[in-house]
Parts: sequence; structure tokens; C-alpha cells
Amino acid sequence: MHGTKEAQKGKQLHSFGITTRPLTESGLGRAGLDEDFRILLPSGMLNLYSIKFAYQLISRMDPPEMRYFKRFSGFHGGDKIYMELFDRLRAQRRKGIPLKKVRSQLKKEEPKLETLVKHLNERLLEALTFYYESNSPEHRLAKSLRRVEFLLYKGMLATLPRMLLRIYNQALQEEKFAYAYQAIEMLKQLWGMNLIRGRGERAEDLFRYTERVLNYMERTHKLWYAAALYAEVIIEEGESQPREKLMLIDQYVEQLGIRAPEPSDPLTLHFLYDTGQAIRARLYGDHEKYLQLTRLLTYKLEQKPKKLQYLQSRYLLALNNLLAGLTERGAYTEARSVLEKLRKLNPTSRYMALQKERLLIFNELNLAFVEGDSERIAAAYPDYLHRLEKTYLRSSPAYGIHSYYLLAFNLYAAGRVHETFEILTRVEEGALEMRRKDLLIAALIVRLLTAAQSGDPVLLRRAFRHAYRQMRRSRTATPVEKIFMEYLQRALKGEFTTVEAGLDAFAGYVKKIRESGEAALQRFWEVFFPMDWMEKKIAQYRAHLQAGETNRS
Repeated sequence: MHGTKEAQKGKQLHSFGITTRPLTESGLGRAGLDEDFRILLPSGMLNLYSIKFAYQLISRMDPPEMRYFKRFSGFHGGDKIYMELFDRLRAQRRKGIPLKKVRSQLKKEEPKLETLVKHLNERLLEALTFYYESNSPEHRLAKSLRRVEFLLYKGMLATLPRMLLRIYNQALQEEKFAYAYQAIEMLKQLWGMNLIRGRGERAEDLFRYTERVLNYMERTHKLWYAAALYAEVIIEEGESQPREKLMLIDQYVEQLGIRAPEPSDPLTLHFLYDTGQAIRARLYGDHEKYLQLTRLLTYKLEQKPKKLQYLQSRYLLALNNLLAGLTERGAYTEARSVLEKLRKLNPTSRYMALQKERLLIFNELNLAFVEGDSERIAAAYPDYLHRLEKTYLRSSPAYGIHSYYLLAFNLYAAGRVHETFEILTRVEEGALEMRRKDLLIAALIVRLLTAAQSGDPVLLRRAFRHAYRQMRRSRTATPVEKIFMEYLQRALKGEFTTVEAGLDAFAGYVKKIRESGEAALQRFWEVFFPMDWMEKKIAQYRAHLQAGETNRS
């Protein structure tokens, strides 16, 4: 079955990039791989000098990075024993050998393994840092400042004031205010050393430069905070919020003394202000205003193409927010044109290329689902799977799970049972790894619906048992889990003698969740499921079963 337009009503927000349902803010563990390749969380931070870190980092290096690392190691003397460890870990990774076996074998053969691994990790981090600095315009200002520090250390002072002023002006042009502040602080240092007094730069000039930068930094900080306050409501609690809470946030934001940017102000200020106002409009239910603000912000950015190369990350998020609004409002023609604009964007660095691909995959999947074009996605399933495998390991865990979950929905809508189960297994593993119970239940429900749609009672029983086993692994029980577990137990006890009875019970379960006033439950359904779509899908199943009974009679 195809997706329907009712699916367009959900939303989610991440780093001020708003996307439509069904989404989640979670990570993903790769199916078939051991735990050493799963996404890491702040609660389980990885030691940068461990063999686990080396094994994961090597698995995520592409061929150009490998070649650069080998050339980089040639600059260092010594026997380079760490290169032997690098080649060995790389070979073991290619064979898919679990890290536990690799670690135990290496400990037997190399008594000083910890020291060797630490040396390898130091060289890897050092080499890859230089590699990305030399291949990314985002690091140009940082390199220029380090060059000034080196010349200052060597006493080459004559050219430094002019260099620092160039860095200051370039930093303002690129709207990297922190670098501009560093340049002025170094100019103050030269002034204090009596090196530029009376040579064109006075204390008043330095004060003016500093005042300008600090003004931009303070305003940027406050605008970011205001936008984050509204964004946090969606991220943590969903959009079904009482007006009283939003009014309290409005009052606090007003106390920050925020004002709308002038046309001549930096685009960063416009981006943060317009994005914050757009999120606020969304929370108040004014979706037309949200669409108007995101469209205006995109227009503002496109009016200064020379700056887009420095602010490409802002532009990508602005396009993503606009796509979310257009898709939700059903403006699919304009959404496709914006998607094509995103597709033609020329990335300024490897990192921007990764972010572009991540957003492109998600929006392609999302737009196809809400337009009912899931058959096309299902036909290109191997291609999307390859793109996701190539992208998600180098991207944020949240973004990876977004697209995998949407791919599962498209496959389900297209009736591709086997492929849907394959992707759902990945989503479930990611949910367990990230300890996201709500996402786990969402994936299990899609699994049950897929099995019901297949018409195979054996497959449906297996899906129920699988869901029950997964839920049994949970140590705590939220209200959502308790209700879902009760439904699973009733199904496994045989209380539903027909599929239609099971669907009726499930419809009651959905209604019970929907009518609950608890914020966490509301967020669960807002983020992961298009409710109208699900209720319509249940009605379609019931009608299909009734038609089958009539035909058999």
C-alpha cells in the first residue's frame, strides 16, 4: 500500500533543522556487526587511546584518508611499529572479525599493546586533523592565526599587524566572530609590547574593533539561546504544549532584550532570529507563518551568494526547514524544486558534502512517503541502503536513524515485507543501543503492521513473539510500555481469535494512547507516527478482511 497525505502532519527538530514525521532523535547499530561498531553515547564515552577507538576510526576511514596517513607517517622517524598495528587492524576489520577476538589475540602477541595503541591513535588523530585542515576552507582562519603565533614566537614582528587586520576583516566576512576576537586580542598584545603604537593603530581603534565583535558575539549568543528554548520544547516534549508554558518562554526571551536584526547585520543573526521565530510560530500552531519565515530566510541567504560558501551549513538547515514546511502543507511541487536546489548545491568541504547527502537522503525518503511514491523508493532499495551505509557512520546518530526509519516506512507502504523487517531490525538495535524505548516500540508496531499486511499468520505470530521478547528486555516500564506489553500478552494468550479482533484491540490501544494527557505519550505519537494515517491504515485492514469474508461466503 502507498503512503497517504495524512502522513505529512508530524514534525521533529534537530539543531534548528526541522523535519517531518516519522522521525526520531536516536542512533543506529548496524545489523550483523558486533557491539564495537555501534554508535557511542555521552553516557559511555570512548577512550581516545583505546584499541576500540582505533578499530572504529580505521573502519570509518576512506581510501584518500588511508593514503594521507601513510604519507604522513613517513615524516616521522623511528621503526614505525604502529604502522604494522594499523595494517593488521585494517585487515581484521575487512574480514569482519569482532574486536574481542582481535584484542585477545593482540594481547598474547604484543606485551606493550597499550603503549603501541596510544602511539597509533596519536598519529591517526594528528594526521587526520592536518588532512581536514588542508582540505577545508573552514580551517583557513585557524591556520592563519597559528601562523601569526609562530611568527610572533620567532620575533618576525614587522608584518604581523597587517596580517592580523586581514584575518580580522576576513573573519567578519565569514561571520566567524570568535576568530575575529582572537585576532584583535593578538593586536592588543602587540600594542602592549609597544610594537604598533604611533604606527596607525591607536587604542581607540582596537577598542572599536573589539566592541564590534563583542556586540555580534553577544547578540549571536542570545539569539541562539532564544531559538534553543523553543526548539527544546519540541525535542524533549513534542508540540502539544499548553499556551501558558509558551508564554513563559516568551516572557523570558523578552527579558533577554532581543531585537530583530537590521538588513545590514550579519546573516548569522538573521538565521538565528528567523529560525527561532519560525519554531515559535510552529509551537503556536501558526504553520503558515512558519512557512513564510523559512521561505524568507532562504531568500535572504540566497541574496548574498558570496557569503554562502562560508555559511553553507546555515543554508543547508534553512533549505531543510523550508522543505519540512512545504511537505507538511502539501506544497509538493515547490518542495521538489527546493529538493532539486539542495541536490545541485556544490559542497565547500567533505563535511558539507556529508551533511548535504544526509539531508538529501532524508528528504527524498520523506517526500516520497507523503506523496505516496513509496514504490519508487522500494525499487531503488539497494541504492538507498548503500548510500545510508556509506553516510550514517560518518554522521550524527540521530540523522542516521531518521533516514533508516523513513526507509522502513516506505518499504512497508510498498508492501516489501522482507526488506521492511531487515531495516526495522537495524532501527530496533539502534533504539536498544541508544536506550530509546519510544523508538523501539515504534519499530515493533511497524513490524506488527507489516506482518498483518502480509496475510501470513505464521509471520504475524513470529512478529508478536519478537515484540514480546524485545519488551521483556526492558528493566523499567513507562506508561507506553505497560499498555503495549498488555496488548502483546493478550495477543500471545490467544484472546484475539481473528485478525480483525486483533486490529480492533490495537485500534483501542491507539485510542488509549491518543487520549492520554501525558506529555511523553503525546510526544511518542507526534514524533514517530502520523496518527491519522495509522487509523486509516487500520480501517483499510478491517475493510480488507471483511471483503475477504464476503468473497469466501
